[in-house]
Order: sequence, then C-alpha cells, then structure tokens
Amino acid sequence: MASSLTTRLAALFGAACAALSLAVTVAAPVYADEEPEPGVNAAACTTSPTSGTEERGPDGRKYLVKVPAGLSGNAPLVVALHGGYSNPRQHLDQSGWEDFATEKKFILVAPRGNKDENDSNPSTWAWHDTATDVAYIKSVVEAVKAKWCVNPKRIHLSGHSNGGQMASRTGCLESNYFASGAVYAPAPPPTGCNPDRAISWGVFHQRGDGTVWHEMAYSHVMYWMWENRPCNNDTPDGGTNTFESKRWSCASGTQVVWRTYHGGNHDWPTGARRAEVMNRMWSLFQGNPLP
Repeated sequence: MASSLTTRLAALFGAACAALSLAVTVAAPVYADEEPEPGVNAAACTTSPTSGTEERGPDGRKYLVKVPAGLSGNAPLVVALHGGYSNPRQHLDQSGWEDFATEKKFILVAPRGNKDENDSNPSTWAWHDTATDVAYIKSVVEAVKAKWCVNPKRIHLSGHSNGGQMASRTGCLESNYFASGAVYAPAPPPTGCNPDRAISWGVFHQRGDGTVWHEMAYSHVMYWMWENRPCNNDTPDGGTNTFESKRWSCASGTQVVWRTYHGGNHDWPTGARRAEVMNRMWSLFQGNPLP
C-alpha cells in the first residue's frame, strides 16, 4: 500500500531515526477449545512448560522462552523485543511479560538484538535493515514453533523504543506471517515499507517521555492508520489518566489504537498503568488473529 505519507515521514524523521535507534533507558479468552490450526502438528509439538525461562541460542544469539503451565495445545505466541542498549532479560524484568504470559496462557519469546553471547551486554536492533534482523526474528519463531504447540494464526509482535521500531519493521515486511502488533514508546515508523496486507497495530506512550516525543510517537500510529486505510474517524477509547486515547476501525476489519498517558517517562510503565497497557495490548492481539 504505497503512500505519499510514508515519504513525508521519512523526510521528517530520518535524522531522528539514527539517533533514537540507539536511545533507551532501559481480560481476554484463552481459546482452550479451539481445534489445531493448519500447520500445528499436535503429535509432534509439546505444551510442557519451561522451568522458569529457558535460553536458546541459534545464529549465535541467545533468546529467552517462557512456556507457562496449562496451555491449551494451540497457544498464542507473543514476541517481545527489547529496546536499544538493552537485552532480553532486562526487558522481561522491566515489562512484566513473563507473569502476564502465565496469567493469560500464551507462549512468550524474547529475541536478542545483536550477536553477543554475554547476556549482560546491551544490544540494539537493525530496524532499518530489511533482511538481517527480520529474518532472525522469524527464525526464532520457527524454532519455537518446531517444539511447542503454537497457533500460527496468533503470532503477535511487541517492542519497546528501538524494539518498537523493529517490531513495526518486522510486521510491515511480514504482514502475512504475524497477526498483529502493539508497541510502547516507539521511535519513528518504518518509512519506505508498505505491508502486503492491512495489519492491526497499537501504539502506547507516556506524555513525559523525553526520548521519544509525543509528536514522534503519534507519527508512528499515523503510519499504521494510513497503511490500514480507509479507516473511520477516530473514536475515544477510554482509560485511566490518559492524555489522548483513540481507536480507528478500518474497512479491512483491522484496528489501530493510540494511547498516551499523562506524566511518566521513556521506561516501560509500572503498577496500574502497566496492567492497563498490557491488558489493552492483549485485547488487541486476541481480537485480531491472522486472517
């Protein structure tokens, strides 16, 4: 879906992308009664939980997998991408994705942004690279699917800051593979990329963020609204202590969500705000499987 808006965003935010790609501080149904989707080999895959979080290491990079107990045998998968100068362990500790996976009964995987055997070292994502990291993220998902019983229609992307950029680039280039996505405090959108299909997307932000400004985060949601066009006029979306809260329903059956909260900073939110952000991300994921 080529667009002149994409070109204009590229010109406006090109310089900011280079700087911000490095910058970071660091209830829905479970579908337990679903039949296995095509591509799920119930005889070969497992729902055995990991003890805590397991590390794997294809392509020289470590990544983390969380498989909670009590999966249905046809589980959703959430891919959580850390921010720049961070790593999978730090992102999971800050975001709370592991506990959330246990509560909602989905598989969680957190890949690493660059090749480095030392988990304590920070890394970033080559979000502008149309091949390397997108292919790596897909290879991680394929490795998880090869062992655990993943529903291929419910593979979703999430990311923080530079990881939000990477999630959007991946979702754009692989819109027929990933079902939907939701990102927090993303740097500028994946300009110059046009998805093969409309894909539901959510963008979350805090007004006090001094790294990714309000206008930059809003350009990210405008990119996805444009790529899902035609969409209806924005409608209020409620929430607690929000500066702006909007939702667009689009003709293709997709949705685009924008929420920015008063105060806060660039870090992943905590407390009640974290719970609201993650529950709304999950609601978007559950309502928008791959067609």
